[in-house]
Amino acid sequence: MRHFPLNSITSRKRPLYLFNLKIRTSSNNGDFADTLKIYSSMLRDTRVHGNSFTFPLLFKACASLNSLQDGTKLHAHVLHLGFQQDIFVQTSLLDMYSKCSELASARNVFDEMVMRNVVCWNTMISAYCRCFRVMEAMNLLKEMWVIGFELSASTFVSVIAACTNLRLGLSMHCCVFKLGLLHCEIPLANSVVNMYVKLGLIGDARSIFDTMDERSILSWTTIIGGYVSVGNVGEAFNLFNRMRQMGCVSQDMVLFVKIISGCVESGNLLLASSVHSLVLKSGFLGEASICNSVLNMYSKCGDIVSARRVFKMVDEKCIFLWTSMIAANTQHGYPAEALDLFKSLLRTDLKPNKATIASILSACADLGSLSIGNEIEHYVKLNGLASNQQVQTSLIHMYCKCGRIDKAEEVFAGVLHKDLAVWSSMINGYAIHGMGNEALKLFHRMQITKPCSLDHVVFTSILLACSHSGLVEDGLKYFKSMKDDYGIEPGIEHYTCLVDLLGRAGHFDLALKTIQEMALQVQAQVWAPLLSSCRKHRNIELGEYVAKKLLDLNPGNTSSYVLMANIYTSAGKWKEAAKTRSMMRNKGLVKEPGWSQIEINGSIHVFMAGDRSHHRSAGIYEKLNELNTKLTEAGYVAETDMVVHDLENEEKEESMKVHSERLAVAWGLIGTEPGTTLTIIKNLQTCGDCHSFLKFTSKVTGRHLIVRDGQRFHHFQLGSCSCKDFW
Repeated sequence: MRHFPLNSITSRKRPLYLFNLKIRTSSNNGDFADTLKIYSSMLRDTRVHGNSFTFPLLFKACASLNSLQDGTKLHAHVLHLGFQQDIFVQTSLLDMYSKCSELASARNVFDEMVMRNVVCWNTMISAYCRCFRVMEAMNLLKEMWVIGFELSASTFVSVIAACTNLRLGLSMHCCVFKLGLLHCEIPLANSVVNMYVKLGLIGDARSIFDTMDERSILSWTTIIGGYVSVGNVGEAFNLFNRMRQMGCVSQDMVLFVKIISGCVESGNLLLASSVHSLVLKSGFLGEASICNSVLNMYSKCGDIVSARRVFKMVDEKCIFLWTSMIAANTQHGYPAEALDLFKSLLRTDLKPNKATIASILSACADLGSLSIGNEIEHYVKLNGLASNQQVQTSLIHMYCKCGRIDKAEEVFAGVLHKDLAVWSSMINGYAIHGMGNEALKLFHRMQITKPCSLDHVVFTSILLACSHSGLVEDGLKYFKSMKDDYGIEPGIEHYTCLVDLLGRAGHFDLALKTIQEMALQVQAQVWAPLLSSCRKHRNIELGEYVAKKLLDLNPGNTSSYVLMANIYTSAGKWKEAAKTRSMMRNKGLVKEPGWSQIEINGSIHVFMAGDRSHHRSAGIYEKLNELNTKLTEAGYVAETDMVVHDLENEEKEESMKVHSERLAVAWGLIGTEPGTTLTIIKNLQTCGDCHSFLKFTSKVTGRHLIVRDGQRFHHFQLGSCSCKDFW
């Protein structure tokens, strides 16, 4: 018998043992790239090959890195070394191919395996489920059962997780119940609960949950999240409190995200504060996803101050947190603050993403700041975001809201593959600019060029376009088509547009009929445009009826009192007008003050009626007096019937001469070169006399005046308005 020196045997085995230890350690630490490097250096330096312990770790590293190239090389390597019959190596190879989405190769490995155990079958079934090929997984499951393998809980977990229809789900539930697996394996029970939650059957999910002897944090998270997803926030919080009282499992981040989603759903600020307190006590607020969720929670609950506090508390802010804070300021009506935040973001090392750009462009649109919008478009082009559809859609919206419909058209024309959002944004732009025919033409072009499933948003824009352009027949046709041809049930926004359209055109009977067919709880929003139409047509009798309806449904709505007072004023009913205003004051209601703004050389100047706070106030009033003289010579006559006080005509004229948009125009004429287009942003609808003033101003100055009021855009040029006096 031949004897080998002990030290010779040890010298050959020891390098593999040490390398395997290194490989296992790096794999356990998640350093998968390092795992592959260690084996590569082992081959190069010692010429020692791996064994059945080494290769499963290496294939795991390839799967985790999604590195099919390295996995394929290792496959060739193990074939060369003769590991075809090693079940552990072959199973890890099969798993690697499945996780790298190479299902055909995985199946080839499975079919060529000389021996298979339960783990091999489960791995192949999971591979099919991961690729959403559930029927192939089911066929393999049946084959496994027929051959005589004992089906385990692990076999069913992936199949049940992949179930997307109730029939298959019930079949799998029945199967695991009969095999007695459901109540002895927590992961399997969790999978069944999650399946019912995904199918929207929260009652069935709860039945399984209640019969579980043991529950993990995943069990609680799944059922709580299920109740949140179906809108039953109360039961979600009952379960959360029960879990905390039992103290059997520790809370984790995912659970808190679900609970925070419940706060957003309910809009309950007190509940949101309580959850925030729990998050702080649990020590999770340092996590980026939790901070972001808490910030959004406060924003959705209407507490922008608390959202800002959360933002300031975070030292290392990620781009998602910046984006959420910018969006929150925009959504709550603080576009200037959003722009300041964006400027602060640009001073950091972080780069805005497409969502950040979309949010800040929305702020520019609300603020009406064309200069900043132009700068952001320049930034977008420099940073390779110009071809992103979300950004392009936001640019179209921004240019439309800043009065530059021509620039919006340029961006729209440059979008290569237009989706519904892009088309809708441009159609809406035409609508708010009173370009009804252009909106309808684009809608028809969209249907021909890219037939796609229409949604409620595009129909809102179409009805708005019809309303602002007096296209009654078209509006009625599209409202009917929306229901009959596209199966879209009209929402409050569609009814509001339709009533506004009918009211503006004086079709009061049809408008009333439309409202009366609606549910009582949603009528409050629809009576308002009809009351506005009563003012336009000076229909006092109907106006009184509509105002009473509005005040019964929403007694705290200031605009209803103001509109009714204006209706009385237009008819010379001073006592009734005074009584209406007195009722408003007695209820502690205050009319929203009107303001107008103009942007010159990147600076925004805001004016109130009779404002003298501007540093160039004296020059502004001098310019306004000079302009009024020219307008009178050109034939302008003040329309005094809508002044809300019982004054003499001369006094009425003087009160109207200092309306906010006139001061803004005067400053624009002073601060810009002759011929420059002036864009004015107003928060309220412009009055009839100011509309007349702006038409004459465009004539005597030769300026193009763009005015965005609370309703729409007006383009004044050479003495006429784009609205054709229909607004």
